[in-house]
Amino acid sequence: MIDLVLYGPRGPQPLGHPAAVRVELRNTGTRELWIAGVLDGSENGLRFPRYRPTVTRSGDSDSDSDSDGDGDGHVDVGGTGGTGGGSAGADATGYGTVVAVPVPAEDPLVGPLRPADLRALMPGESWDPTSGPGCLPLMTFARFAPQRPGRYRYALTLDTDAARPEDWLGGFGVPAGAAREDLLTLVGRVPRLRVVADPVEVDFRRRLDQ
Repeated sequence: MIDLVLYGPRGPQPLGHPAAVRVELRNTGTRELWIAGVLDGSENGLRFPRYRPTVTRSGDSDSDSDSDGDGDGHVDVGGTGGTGGGSAGADATGYGTVVAVPVPAEDPLVGPLRPADLRALMPGESWDPTSGPGCLPLMTFARFAPQRPGRYRYALTLDTDAARPEDWLGGFGVPAGAAREDLLTLVGRVPRLRVVADPVEVDFRRRLDQ
């Protein structure tokens, strides 16, 4: 019914700079499909829809002695390419070491869901969920700038399967009465699903002038 697609840049990328990784949602069904993009709190799991990105370095282990840049055995929380706030761990697929994850929330309150945050995709239509009014970039990808050469895998999961429709509404400024009910009706049009994008690999190398 819906495809979540990642697009990575062509060719090797320079160290110390984020890679241009794009996201696309595609309605592969025969009916219109309602969805929301990356909203305040979506990336760090505070609200639905949840867009959960990770970056994994290929073939690494915690025993590596090279401490250059992000190769020091720490997760880069938020994707800055430095040492983050959590310990590194093996990726569940066995690919390597997770080196970038979303920033933990400093404030559990998120902005209210608005009717304009939900949109219908027609059959065959595609859309970038990080673009448009109310949508945010995936900062884990946008800020990740590794200092260590190697191959890095970018992965993304979309989760709309909230236990309650109210889990979409946000933490403050939520409308009441008929406006709230109308908003919940829109939320009810979104299919409950969990979609995992095929990961993309990006090869980071030192520039020739280094």
